Amino acid sequence: MNSTLSLLRYCPLALFAAAVLATGCAPRNVEVLGVTGPDRLETDESGTFVVETNEDAKPPVSLSWDFGDSQSGDGASASHAFSSAGNYTVTVTATNRRGKGMDTGSKTVLVVDPPVPAQVITILANPSDPDTQTPVRFSANVRGDAPLSYSWSFGDGGTDGSPTPTHVFSEAGTYTVSLDVSNAAGRDARTMQLSVAPFEADYCADLAEMVSVFFDRNSSVLTASGQESLADNVDIMQDCPNLNVRVEGVASPFERNPQSLSDDRARAVMQHYVDAGVNASRISTQGLGRPDGGSKKSGAEQFRRADTIPLH
Repeated sequence: MNSTLSLLRYCPLALFAAAVLATGCAPRNVEVLGVTGPDRLETDESGTFVVETNEDAKPPVSLSWDFGDSQSGDGASASHAFSSAGNYTVTVTATNRRGKGMDTGSKTVLVVDPPVPAQVITILANPSDPDTQTPVRFSANVRGDAPLSYSWSFGDGGTDGSPTPTHVFSEAGTYTVSLDVSNAAGRDARTMQLSVAPFEADYCADLAEMVSVFFDRNSSVLTASGQESLADNVDIMQDCPNLNVRVEGVASPFERNPQSLSDDRARAVMQHYVDAGVNASRISTQGLGRPDGGSKKSGAEQFRRADTIPLH
């Protein structure tokens, strides 16, 4: 009897095993040869993971994914987005032959929050109504990933690179203050208008009277003593830059052309203030002419004058 037939008759399993080894047709267990996918993702960004298995695995092959965040998938490739930042191990499990063959593979992915670009929400000035001697502290409500770079421009040539700078405006006026903030993800800017008033001494608000100046008879020329007496008024107007005045000229009952003389006296005092550096727009004049009363010559000199009236 042929030896092969004899073997088949008496040892069929052994012959089958020998035949399988000879032909390479044995049913193969599934093997995971590799897992590919992104190394890094942003939150809510979808990434695709792919598994490679041996081609000679006996079908059907089942592939299931565990993304490490309580979510799962199946198939040779699977796409997934992670809702929270962190390090995740993505695991794939391959099975065939009704679970007799099984293998796993994994891939680590780092998930990060997306970059937040710089954004200026608001900028603030404290105080918001400064004068020329008051330091102003600036601050901003800013969003964005650190590190943030600050660039302030105060509209008067001054700049600063700190988050909360302090600045003094030396001249009165309205300024456009700007802030530029940047980080690796972007840049943003915002501006604000700031009105700066001239510095004013505390007593200015309560000022009720100023020095009067006296003239020679029938004259509107300021004497040396008259100019000296007006020095206090000049100082007051420099201390009180928001103060306006009205100069009222007066003539005595015994002077010629009282109306024009009183006008000239008021204008002479105004010119003195202007020559001392006071802006003419802050001064008005009025000639009162000859006042009622004062018919006696004694004391008539008190009418040969000009009064400076503070206006609030």
